[in-house]
Amino acid sequence: MAQVENAFSKARLEAFSDGVIAVIITIMVLDLKPPASADPADLFKLWPSFVIYFVSFTFVAIYWINHHAILTAAHHATPSLIWANNSLLFCLSLVPFSTAYVGATNLAQFPTMIYAALQLACGLAFKLTFATIVAQRRNDPEFMAGERARRIQNGSALTVYFLSIGVAWLSPISALALFIAVAVAYVVPGLFADRPMPR
Repeated sequence: MAQVENAFSKARLEAFSDGVIAVIITIMVLDLKPPASADPADLFKLWPSFVIYFVSFTFVAIYWINHHAILTAAHHATPSLIWANNSLLFCLSLVPFSTAYVGATNLAQFPTMIYAALQLACGLAFKLTFATIVAQRRNDPEFMAGERARRIQNGSALTVYFLSIGVAWLSPISALALFIAVAVAYVVPGLFADRPMPR
């Protein structure tokens, strides 16, 4: 088994991950069901499904971008990196289910808590994947200089995800606002001081 794992290249690992993420996005959009009638009011009633789809799509896109950045920084694909990456893909593969669950129940409390818990799991899996790459680059001063900023960014997101689990029970809309805040913090330039990952 170890010999098979060691035969993996970074390119193959990234290509497989890109394919899985593409399928995840495709499955999510297929869960957007049109209303049974042409009445605009019926379309408006579907706003929870569209909002949670937008949030999920943004999160998956953020993971895809950051996943590419950290794999670029890896020296090579090790067994620990392969399995850490698989744990991330497993968590991400559950995003379509949790997205559909929240949309179908109109942002109900428990489904939104499940969604928040999954975001936390995805964040932890990404942290594990990044940690395996940090272990490869620990003697690289340039890389380690930027690692602290990324660690703070990811740690802050994990804290928000953890808090949003409880917030979802009190107010699913507030939890949704926290999800959006995390997405904005990753997307909008300048919110976190972070330099491009060194190659």
